Amino acid sequence: MLHLHVLGPAFDLPSIDAECNAAVALLRLHFGSDNESWELHISHDHTIALPWLRDDSQTLASSYNAIARHLSDLPSSTNHSSPSANDTALTSFIQTHGPSLLAVNLYVSASNYTSTTRPAFTRILPWHANYILPPHRRAVARKQTEHLGIHSIDVDNVHEDMSHRPQGFDGVGKQDGGFETQAKGRASLLLGSGKATLRGLLQKPEYAARFKLHALAENFFEPLSEILDDGEWFLGSEQAREMDCLAYGYLGLMLFPKVEQDWLAQTVRTKYPNLQRFTERMHKVLGLSTSVEEVIALQGGGDAATDAKPASLPWRPSQHSSIINTVTMIATELVHQLPYLGRSPHVITTSPSGMPFWQRYFKPLLLATLTSLALSGYYAIVTGLLVWPHGERVQIFGRKQLSDYGDLGAAISGISLMGAQVGHEGRGRVEQHVRVEENPRDVGVVIE
Repeated sequence: MLHLHVLGPAFDLPSIDAECNAAVALLRLHFGSDNESWELHISHDHTIALPWLRDDSQTLASSYNAIARHLSDLPSSTNHSSPSANDTALTSFIQTHGPSLLAVNLYVSASNYTSTTRPAFTRILPWHANYILPPHRRAVARKQTEHLGIHSIDVDNVHEDMSHRPQGFDGVGKQDGGFETQAKGRASLLLGSGKATLRGLLQKPEYAARFKLHALAENFFEPLSEILDDGEWFLGSEQAREMDCLAYGYLGLMLFPKVEQDWLAQTVRTKYPNLQRFTERMHKVLGLSTSVEEVIALQGGGDAATDAKPASLPWRPSQHSSIINTVTMIATELVHQLPYLGRSPHVITTSPSGMPFWQRYFKPLLLATLTSLALSGYYAIVTGLLVWPHGERVQIFGRKQLSDYGDLGAAISGISLMGAQVGHEGRGRVEQHVRVEENPRDVGVVIE
């Protein structure tokens, strides 16, 4: 039995992650309608490279490429040949250029992120992961697209942006005069100071970003459209293969989400209809349509899971996070936010199982140890188990006397005192009474 762990479903797709969608399509393609040989689980651990595949004993593969290699080595596989150069080139092209477009469309765009992406995560993640995973993935997306220089793409209507309007704009139409005066006033809107001219509009950051994004999109879609041409599958294949599943994973996440800034989906629909037909055909033939409500009901267990309709994909309830795992996840993320101990946003490309133990758990263990010591010390002081030294209640100041040196010193001191007393009595002048009293609390000796 194989267990595939992916991010949860969204937008009628098996996952909100492109390569997770590709992995689901690949296993569906490999096993067909046999849902007894593999299971599908939701995972939200962002410290592990998703998707990852395991059997009943160990993790077998992490990332789409590793999963594809593992499935091709199985005895049940019909394709045991090594991938051709064209297959490798197409796979590399999709994985190189596709993530940047998805990052901008779903995460960098503020309107798309707040209205579509973040609510989709909220439906599939537990409460604590909602404060960790979406911001982390958005930070990674911004890191991936820094080289593009894209900062603002959320402008719907150029006429609503009045920040660069020319001087005297509010007075247009109110001037006194004839046709020439009105014509000059209107011409100033187009040619006035250069800020609102066509060149000025095109140089504004949001519009420059739009043109750059459309160029990036065409550089990605144009080669794919030419390779697919009028065929059903890429590279002229007679049936779907690994690169078709990978292309579906990325194209599906570009077409299916209903976002406010839908420039990416509109580009595919208007200029590359063969890519749209390919994506919809893969989605239908492999039966990858996924109802988020049904999957969430299955994950909840109890009566809701019993009443849920059987899904076309072999979804299974995932193990709920224990309180220890939840606290560890929160503590780890808090450590990552600390200066010098934190991390810069990055994309995990290797499985943590191959990393040394100390490298994986050093920071959480350090934070847990320091927190435990601080709480233990506070508890000991509050409850009186640990008392701060305040000294003795009775303090005796002065030079040490013979009586301070144990029993022998006390005896010698007594003899000297008796000698002094006899000497005074011999003179008949001074009479001294000595009382040696031992403090019952063993604090010291009081001499009067």
